[in-house]
Amino acid sequence: MRDLTVPKLNNNDTSYVLTDWLVDDGGKVAAGDPVAEVETSKAAEELACDHTGVLHRLVAVQQECAPGQVIGHVFDDEEARQRWLARATPAAPAAADGDEGSGPVLTDSARDLAAAHGVTEAELRTLGRAVVRRTDVERLLADRATTPEPAVVVAAAALAAGDAPQPDDPRPVLPLPRSQRAVAAVVTESHREVPAALAVIKVRVDAALAVARRLTRATRTLVGLPELLVKAVGGLREEHPLLFASPGDGNTVRLAEAAHVGVTIDVGTGLFIPVIRDVEELTCAELAETLMDFRTRAGAEGFRAGELTGGAIVVSLHTDPDVVLAGPIVFPGQTCVVALGGTQDELALDPAGQLITRRYVNISAGYDHRVVNGREAVAFLQAVKAALEAPDRLAEE
Repeated sequence: MRDLTVPKLNNNDTSYVLTDWLVDDGGKVAAGDPVAEVETSKAAEELACDHTGVLHRLVAVQQECAPGQVIGHVFDDEEARQRWLARATPAAPAAADGDEGSGPVLTDSARDLAAAHGVTEAELRTLGRAVVRRTDVERLLADRATTPEPAVVVAAAALAAGDAPQPDDPRPVLPLPRSQRAVAAVVTESHREVPAALAVIKVRVDAALAVARRLTRATRTLVGLPELLVKAVGGLREEHPLLFASPGDGNTVRLAEAAHVGVTIDVGTGLFIPVIRDVEELTCAELAETLMDFRTRAGAEGFRAGELTGGAIVVSLHTDPDVVLAGPIVFPGQTCVVALGGTQDELALDPAGQLITRRYVNISAGYDHRVVNGREAVAFLQAVKAALEAPDRLAEE
């Protein structure tokens, strides 16, 4: 018997929803076949089986499952599956009137773990399973560890008494969608784990906007400041490696081998950060085509989990005209996020003393201060500024 386990699909979620089984219970599977589909907060992903044999399903459709959880077994043949079922699910005696029954059946490893941690039968019943396995007990223990003590709950309720919803509160309750709950989890983790700092630089973009218009006409692909900024950021990996690094154990970092740049996409269906890979190798027109594809799919079929992972740095777009400054979070596992604000106009004097209007944006860098110091962050922003204020080279690469 081999286990079918749920892999870690992204860093945002602690659980997924099993939306469909692609193979019947007791059906034959071959190594490499997709057998189930799970939904993360951002994408749907097929799970492939690593073994050949007969599938036994453990998790029902629309049930949540966690990374590392066993959701099925693969047996050599149906006979082996039936022998296992006979051992794992012995017939339970009928409950007497008013009796709750003999409780769920525990596998040997689940029974040992429950006994070691003093898990009661009442707690096991809350799982709602006829057969309790070790992974079920592990989840129960994890929930127990994260549940605050009653005194803490009472204290928290007292502190928030003026704002906390009461049982008879007439205000409507709006459940947050899974995508927003995932955002909440990442933001919470970032604020808890990353000592972030912020630096901001002012960049003139008259020349960049002119180059973007020229590229749009020449390539018949809509090129704008976001594409030029992604191109500029991606080209700085070798010069500023710490801004693309991944924090290690507190004493080390891992340097990125390529400029994989995540870009925020929000078309009203939730926040997505798909990753553009190997930005150094792409032209501005190719970047524009990729971003347009991302925007289209964000509002339609969405993304696969692999398209939302592997980024070394993030470009966060806040390009509405009235946005003066944005300070987004540094994503766990990265050291820097670059934010683009809206385009602003200002009056200035040209070399001849004549009054002119020029355009600028504020570009900010949020950075992990454990890895990057202010001097390095500002040098990085100055390099971005230089690339955007002399953008012909971006257009040529």
